[in-house]
Amino acid sequence: MKNDRWVVWSMLTLSFTTGILDAATYLGLHGVFTANMTGNLIFISLGITGEATVPVFRAFLALGGFAIGAAAAGRLLRPGFGDWRIPASILFVGVTLAACALAHGLSTGSALVLDALTVALAFAMGVQAMAARRVGVGDVTTVVVTSTLAGLMGENRFTGRSADRALTHRRALAVATMGVGAVVGALLMHVAVEVAIAVPAVLTFAVAAVLTVRARKATRSAEQVGEVLDRASH
Repeated sequence: MKNDRWVVWSMLTLSFTTGILDAATYLGLHGVFTANMTGNLIFISLGITGEATVPVFRAFLALGGFAIGAAAAGRLLRPGFGDWRIPASILFVGVTLAACALAHGLSTGSALVLDALTVALAFAMGVQAMAARRVGVGDVTTVVVTSTLAGLMGENRFTGRSADRALTHRRALAVATMGVGAVVGALLMHVAVEVAIAVPAVLTFAVAAVLTVRARKATRSAEQVGEVLDRASH
């Protein structure tokens, strides 16, 4: 499944939506990320030392929500479970994003609502991160690009450690899609926060649909191979 072209582009699409969402949450939820936990960890550290005025409590909420989401998905997607759980988990992410967009649109923007949205969105990103790990498309985590960028710049002709061309292209696209997504997210903030959250929701639904189709195809192919092997053994 991980080498399927449709699956690769689905993961890159999720990288794009993550860029949109992190831009929206950073600008709209008062300076926290819901996917980039490295940033939140730094914010927490700076806030604790008093060296900067940052939303420490909300950064803690995002970090906790992401961790719990990743743990829940790790349990759901443990080895041995069927591939249908991957599109199901991505569908859950889309539903959560859509619900958060609606909730923000209907709310007055109180601190309590923003805190709840932070937890919910971070939880969804934790689920997405684990689903992407389960899919296993090389260096496309969908939530961060630090290690991807290191691989892109450290394994090429210039360094004398060339990577597979397809892997290099994936790495470059993963970095580019998240960066472009952040630009799009910032632009969508000129419309409304809920719009900047709703757009990733729609794209995530599309990814869930694609993954469902590809998972079914992979299951059918595996069943056909099994039938052939059974006939050959008799």
